[in-house]
Amino acid sequence: MKTRIISGIVMALIVAAVLVVGYLWAPIVITIAIALLAAAAVYELVHNAAGITNKAVVIGACAYAAIAIILGYLMFFTGVIIATVLYCIYAVVMILVNHKEMDLSKIALVYGFPIPFAAAFYFLNVIINNDNGIYYLLLLLNFSSICDMGAYFTGVTIGKHKLCPEISPKKTVEGAIGGIVSSIVFTVVISLLFDKFSIAVLLLTIPFCILGMIGDLFASAIKRSVGLKDYSNLIPGHGGIMDRLDSIIMIAPFMFICIVLEVLK
Repeated sequence: MKTRIISGIVMALIVAAVLVVGYLWAPIVITIAIALLAAAAVYELVHNAAGITNKAVVIGACAYAAIAIILGYLMFFTGVIIATVLYCIYAVVMILVNHKEMDLSKIALVYGFPIPFAAAFYFLNVIINNDNGIYYLLLLLNFSSICDMGAYFTGVTIGKHKLCPEISPKKTVEGAIGGIVSSIVFTVVISLLFDKFSIAVLLLTIPFCILGMIGDLFASAIKRSVGLKDYSNLIPGHGGIMDRLDSIIMIAPFMFICIVLEVLK
């Protein structure tokens, strides 16, 4: 627990420093930080989870994730499309060159898996670099971390009915409800603090929290299928990037859509 707390404090300080430098000096600092997170997440998926050891394949997938974020910042979504098209060509070439060591699951993973994760991190970057970036980031953390903590403490206290025992044995239905209620309370606090309270943001808290839980379960399902406890040991006491951001990268695309459609302001 001590290691987990210390790591959490260090992570919070690093995030705060990146945000301060990014907002006060150059937004691209935030973009570069998110690009590195995207590359690390793809590495955990391709190398650690899928067990792909070919350096050219792994480095190409990681590089694509980072480049897509940076090009997306410089050229908007066009940059992401360009990076994705080039990566698809690269992935096919790598699959053909290394076909003897690739079964269907690895082929599908190398070709397709990095793309939705790169897109999710791109949406995360757009959200944080928005004029209301701090507000949206706090909402994101609320829908993921606050909801998760609320679910944990509620589940430990009164949890009886298992939510998805074969994937995550400790999660309960009561915990999920408690997490959503906790998040709703914080949504009210955050939105009032920024003078942005509305019925829409209150109602959207529920699907956002559910999406976060789905992302968490999805990441857990991948780990369970390959016998991993954590995606990596990058963050002592917490696991890897995917262990920490699984909920956020599921929520970010939906939040991006809500912001573009001005459902969430």
